Amino acid sequence: MKTKKYFITFILLLLSFSYSYSQTSYGFNDGLSSAKTSGKKVFIEIYTDSDNWSKKMDSEVFSSSKVQGLLSDFAFIKLNPESPGKYSFENREYSGAELAKLFGATGYPTFVVLNSNGNVIKYKYNGEEVTNISGFVGADDFAEMLSYFINNKYKDTDLSSVFQN
Repeated sequence: MKTKKYFITFILLLLSFSYSYSQTSYGFNDGLSSAKTSGKKVFIEIYTDSDNWSKKMDSEVFSSSKVQGLLSDFAFIKLNPESPGKYSFENREYSGAELAKLFGATGYPTFVVLNSNGNVIKYKYNGEEVTNISGFVGADDFAEMLSYFINNKYKDTDLSSVFQN
């Protein structure tokens, strides 16, 4: 009986610990609204359910407690362009596919950062001004990328210089 109590206590602690480190993602409209209210930047992952690199991001990167902790500094939006529905952005209505195109997604996953007012943040990557980065990014580099935006390094530092690999 005593062992059962310890086991149940352990499971409850484990669940509460994992819950505290899980990062909630918003739908597009709710995420923009939350960012505006909280003053947080918006981090958008454009993905599809069928894309293997998007699945790898979920299983290897977004599951990382370090990444989840850093994502809590953003209004984190997961945008699937294949999902039905309309989204409001810059006083217009868009489908998910139209938003993905607007944000320059040419592959999946693609990552875009907005300021709290919903304006796309431009930054340097390999000396060129960009508004998104596409493809799989490992957990350590992803954490560095999140810190780059959290600490406003995008204003004066090329993103390529912060990646470890």
